[in-house]
Amino acid sequence: MKRIAPEEAKGIRKSLDLWDYMDKVRPIVKDVRERGLEAVKEYNSKFDRYEGEAVIDPSELKADENLVKFFEDVLNQLASFHSYIIPKDTFFSKNGIKAIALWEPVEKLGAYAPGGLYPYPSTILMTAGVAKALGVKEVVLATPPKSLESEAVRAAIKASKVDKVIAAGGAHGIAALPYVFNVDKVVGPGGPYVQAAKLLVSAHVPIDMVAGPTELVVIADKGSDPEEVAFDMLAQAEHGPLSFALLLSPSEELIEAVEKIVDKENVEGELYASKVKDVNEAIRITSEIAPEHVALYVDSYEVPVAGAISLETPSPLLDYAAGPNHVLPTSGWARGRGPLGPTDFMRWRAVVKAYPEAKRLAELALKLAEMEGMKYHAKALMKLLGR
Repeated sequence: MKRIAPEEAKGIRKSLDLWDYMDKVRPIVKDVRERGLEAVKEYNSKFDRYEGEAVIDPSELKADENLVKFFEDVLNQLASFHSYIIPKDTFFSKNGIKAIALWEPVEKLGAYAPGGLYPYPSTILMTAGVAKALGVKEVVLATPPKSLESEAVRAAIKASKVDKVIAAGGAHGIAALPYVFNVDKVVGPGGPYVQAAKLLVSAHVPIDMVAGPTELVVIADKGSDPEEVAFDMLAQAEHGPLSFALLLSPSEELIEAVEKIVDKENVEGELYASKVKDVNEAIRITSEIAPEHVALYVDSYEVPVAGAISLETPSPLLDYAAGPNHVLPTSGWARGRGPLGPTDFMRWRAVVKAYPEAKRLAELALKLAEMEGMKYHAKALMKLLGR
């Protein structure tokens, strides 16, 4: 575990210039856009040495029924949480305007589940499974061909009621979602090539966020259990070499105890520790980083800026089964949004009707139209005003 000064904490996130990655994946995304499934198959052969079917009917996948039921049990908790926080239709009436905000699921969602070092059946539940539970009619899942060799992945696909699977990972898997299957939106985590491809396809369909390598900040004091802290950090750092876990603590004793535990282990991600003046300083530093995960092992605190925050609870519980989504904003995106949630699987519309009492608002709108030189805007408003 590397010791750093508090002022160095903001710099531990490895610089991932997605512009560079976009330059690398742009030809692939463009090729899939132009040639469709034929291009996807060629990239499967080139990158994964996979010559099998690219488009798979989930009904053809074999999976252990007990495993399917296990995933259904997990999904029940996830669906319950997301259903509880789903936006409701809202009615508005003021100054002669009556309006309704109508929420409904998108028709067709594209979900991506990475392969990485290990398959991720939990990500299938968090994206495709939750989407179907919230009423999305059709979900197309893209995942690397190797992932489908996992019985757990196949069972998660069945439990999630995925409608179609494309055996393709990376940039070509992402590009296939809008350009082969015409999905309305693309969601899901992945490495820099995946996130760069998502940003490129966002020129044509909405995406959720940049959800890249895992980030964790742990804030703990002298009363914390060093083993709890250590294994929380190790859990997130095992996601891969671009991941990091940072311990912020005012207790040198705790830092040393955690250090002894983690230094015996071997994970690919980076582990850091910094001795801070107090918990308040730790909260301030954490909010400046705006990490994906925060784990708080302290008695008193403010809630920092982060994608997800666990209170004296190991972050892997949130990753798997607590209820909130584990697809979380990384690269500082937590400053502007939260976890993948109901609004990512839905669209909303504003339906408005003006009544005679809205005359004053129409006059205000007319003035704005005239200021902006929009003469036909003005004419339409004058018609409403009876002029």
